[in-house]
Amino acid sequence: MTDPELHNVMELYLAVVVNLVATVLKFGDRTQIGAIHLATSFVADIQLIAAAAVWIDATQATAEGLTPAVMSSVVSLSGGALFANIVWVVLLVTETVSFRRH
Repeated sequence: MTDPELHNVMELYLAVVVNLVATVLKFGDRTQIGAIHLATSFVADIQLIAAAAVWIDATQATAEGLTPAVMSSVVSLSGGALFANIVWVVLLVTETVSFRRH
């Protein structure tokens, strides 16, 4: 988890971009559950953007670079985004299963 050699910055940036695109796609839903989906997406966006900001700060603004402590912070923040997306998937599956046709 703390070894910078095991993590790729491009994967983090790709995750940020994909999550931002998914957030934009959720704007059209005007239901209450749609607002909850959008909120979980915003949480994941904030977590991923914060992880990218920590990575950029460590590599561009500090002399130490990617230390194990910095990499641990990046992994923890991206893990928070993963958890928010898992919550979103659970809500989506629950909504889909409970949906009844009339």
